[in-house]
Amino acid sequence: MLPLSAMIRLGWLLWVVLSVPALARPNNRAEATKVLEDFLSGRMSVNQATNRLTFLGEAAYATEELIGAQRRSDPKVQAQILEVVVGLGVVNEDTEKYLVRALDTDDVAQLVTATRGLGKVRSARGLSRVTENLAAKQPVVRKESARALGEMRSPKPGKALVEAAKKETDLETKLAMVVAVGKCGDKKQVGALEAMLKDESEGTRAAAAQALCLLGAKSGVAYATGLLASPEKLARLQGVLLFEGATAKVAAGPLKVALSDKDHRVRATAARVLAEGGDKTKVDWLVLESAKAVGEDRLPYEDQLEKLRLTDDARQEILKKAGLK
Repeated sequence: MLPLSAMIRLGWLLWVVLSVPALARPNNRAEATKVLEDFLSGRMSVNQATNRLTFLGEAAYATEELIGAQRRSDPKVQAQILEVVVGLGVVNEDTEKYLVRALDTDDVAQLVTATRGLGKVRSARGLSRVTENLAAKQPVVRKESARALGEMRSPKPGKALVEAAKKETDLETKLAMVVAVGKCGDKKQVGALEAMLKDESEGTRAAAAQALCLLGAKSGVAYATGLLASPEKLARLQGVLLFEGATAKVAAGPLKVALSDKDHRVRATAARVLAEGGDKTKVDWLVLESAKAVGEDRLPYEDQLEKLRLTDDARQEILKKAGLK
C-alpha cells in the first residue's frame, strides 16, 4: 500500500498526463464558428471556407449552420452558401431537402450547382427532379443533370438518359448522357448502347463503349481491347480511359497489357484507373514506378498519383515497405 503522499503525487501525475492531450487539442468547433462568421461576412471566399471547414472535420456542423443562415441571407450570399454546402458534401436528409429546394430557381448557375450537389451526395430524393431536367432548355443544365444521374448510381433513369441522348443536339451534352447510362448501372440499355457503337460520331462511339465497359458488357470490352492493341499511343490511352469508373474486376484483364506498355503515360493511367476501381495494390505500383523512373519519365506517374490524392506519409510508408527509404 502506497503512503498517502505518494498516492497524491501519483494522482496529480495522472491528471497532468491525461489532461495535456485535451488541452493541446484544438477547439475545432470554435474555429469552425469563426470560419462561418468570416465567410458570411465576406471576409473569406467559398474555396477558403470549404477547405478550412473540411480540414477541421466540422463539415456536418457547418452544413447545418449554413442551411439555417441562408434563410436570413441576401441572394448573393445564398448562392455562395449553396456552393459551400455542395463543396462540403455532407450526406443527410437535411442536405438533400435543401439541395432539392435549390432546384427551384431561374438562376442557371445555382441550378447547375444544386444539381451537382445532388449527384455528389447520391440523392435518391432528388432523382426524379434531376431526371426531369434532362429536358431543360439550357445545354449546361441538361449536361450537369446527366452527370448527376450517373453519380447517383441508380438504374432508374437509364432509359430516360438513352432517350434524351438520342434527341440531344449538343454533342458534349450527348456524350455525358451516354456515359451516365453506364454509370447508373442500367444493364437493360446494353442493346441501345451497342447500336451507338455504329454512330457516325467518333465521340458517341467512344462514349457508348465506355458506358458498356462500365456495365461490364463484352461488346464494350472488345471495343476497348481493339484500341489497346493499336500502334498509336493516343489510341491505347483512349482504350485505357474507356475503363474510367469501372470496377477493377471488369478492367483488370483488359488493362493488364497496358501496365507493361512502352509509353509511361499509358502505363500510369492504367494503374490509376485500376486503383480507383478498387485495386489498391496499384497505388503502391505507381509510387514504386515513379521512384524508379528518371527525369521526365516520372511526370506521368506523379500526375496520376496527384489525382489519387496520396499523402506524403502514405508514399513514404510504401517506399519504406519496399526498402527504398
